[in-house]
Amino acid sequence: MSGRYQTILFEKKDRWAKITLNRPEVKNALSEVMTDELMSVFSEIEEDKSIRGVSLRGSQGAFCAGADLKDFKNNFVLKKPSLDEVKAMNVGAGKLFKTLSQLPKIVVALVDGPAFAGGLGMVCCADIVAVTKGARFSLSETAIGLTPAQISPYLIKRLGLRLASKLMLTGMEFDGEKSFEFGLADELVSNGNQLNEFLERFKDSTKKCAPLATAATKNILSFSRDSNLEDLSEFAANKFAQCMLGEEAKEGLLAFSEKRRPYWYES
Repeated sequence: MSGRYQTILFEKKDRWAKITLNRPEVKNALSEVMTDELMSVFSEIEEDKSIRGVSLRGSQGAFCAGADLKDFKNNFVLKKPSLDEVKAMNVGAGKLFKTLSQLPKIVVALVDGPAFAGGLGMVCCADIVAVTKGARFSLSETAIGLTPAQISPYLIKRLGLRLASKLMLTGMEFDGEKSFEFGLADELVSNGNQLNEFLERFKDSTKKCAPLATAATKNILSFSRDSNLEDLSEFAANKFAQCMLGEEAKEGLLAFSEKRRPYWYES
C-alpha cells in the first residue's frame, strides 16, 4: 500500500488499482483532504495505460458516510461566504463524481456498511457495484437542510427518475438487499470476505479484455450519457478507428488467427 496519502490507501497490482477510503474514525467521511487525494489518484490512474480497472471501498466496516460535516461547519457556518462562493465550492465538489464516472477504466465499488450522501454518490458513479447484506444507503442531505445537488445526476442515471425522486425526497435508508432489488447493486453477498472473492472473480473475467480497448469503450459509455445519437456515432467511430489502428487490435486479430491468447490475457 502507498504511504503517500493521509486519508486513502492506494495500490496498483496485476493491471488493477485498489483504492481504500481510510478515515475509519469518521466512517470514511469525505473531507477536503480526501477529495484532493482521490482526485490526485484518479489522475494517476487515468494516465496509466496498463491499468484495466479500479476497485473502490472503505476501511473497517464502512464505505463512506458522506461529506465531513466539520468541513461544512468551518466553511459555511463559522465563515460567511457569498452565494457565488458557495456555488463555486459545490461545483468543485461535483468534479469528484464527474471524474470518477468518466474514468477510462472499469470502476468497481465494493460496499459494506454505510454509504450515505456523497458515499452513495460515488457508488452511483461506478460501473459495477457489489454490496453486502449489511450495507446501508441513504441520501441524508435533506435531514440537515441541504440537497444532494451534485449527486443527483448520477443517481438519476443509475436508478431512473422515479426511484431517484423517492430516495432524494424522502432520505429513506435502505439495506444491501433492497439496493439489489432497486438495481443499484449488481452483486449481493453476505460479508466482506465474499466481496473480496467477487472482486477476484470479476478481475479474472476481464483478463480477456485489452486495457486500451476497455478504456475506449468506457469513453464511449461516458460520452453517451450526455450526447445525442449523431454526436455519439461520430465519437464512437473515432474511438473504433483508434482501436483498429492500434497495437491491441493487431495483436488480438493475430492471436485469434493463431488460436492463442493475446499478450494482455496473461499479464
